[in-house]
Amino acid sequence: MVIQSIKTRYKGCQFRSRLEARWAVFFDALNIIWEYEKEGFRLSEGTLYLPDFWLPELDCFFEVKGAEPTDREKNIAKQLSSEAHKLVIIASGTMNVEELRAGDISYGDWPAKGFVMTAYGGAAHHMWKPKAFSFGLWDWFVGTDLPPFIASEFPTISIPNEDSESARELIIRLDQEYYFKKYGKKHPRYQWGRSEKNISWCQENSRYQFGLEPDRENLTIRAAYASARGAQFEFK
Repeated sequence: MVIQSIKTRYKGCQFRSRLEARWAVFFDALNIIWEYEKEGFRLSEGTLYLPDFWLPELDCFFEVKGAEPTDREKNIAKQLSSEAHKLVIIASGTMNVEELRAGDISYGDWPAKGFVMTAYGGAAHHMWKPKAFSFGLWDWFVGTDLPPFIASEFPTISIPNEDSESARELIIRLDQEYYFKKYGKKHPRYQWGRSEKNISWCQENSRYQFGLEPDRENLTIRAAYASARGAQFEFK
């Protein structure tokens, strides 16, 4: 038996599913401008693709899936990102979140079991800039191909010991240079279509975007999830 999605109307827009409408409520709660099914694409191998949402402030397509996306759906998102040079997010599952804690410290809400967000985009520091926290949840040296003693490869460049966005951008640039010098080709990590699983919403400089590290407890994001999950719609 095939279970049909319930078409749902919200703010004068008819969505193909109740889950899509809940994401529109979430965006509204955070004052994120959204456009539903704004533009369709014919990808290079002929597939016709109509993304669910366009988020102009984030320069991003946002695709909603009720279940884990298939390999074909993942490949389509990757291809759209590669060909349009845009960030593409696939949000699958129930919008359930859980609080991440370390002792008495809360690091905010993060997707829980049955809810996954995956990003397809370009260079990490351009598309989902990680936040520079004082605790070591993001180790750039593990995530690069650089040798342990970077100074031996780049003796004229001073590499800061302190973690910051500018230091991370420098590490990324050196990683690209080192990879190209070693293999004679661009590093796939920084090309369009690369993916990052298990991302979430965060806030930086009063703007909502996507992060790889937990945001400090953000009651506005928590309230947006609650509003979306609790929204009541008429049957259409």
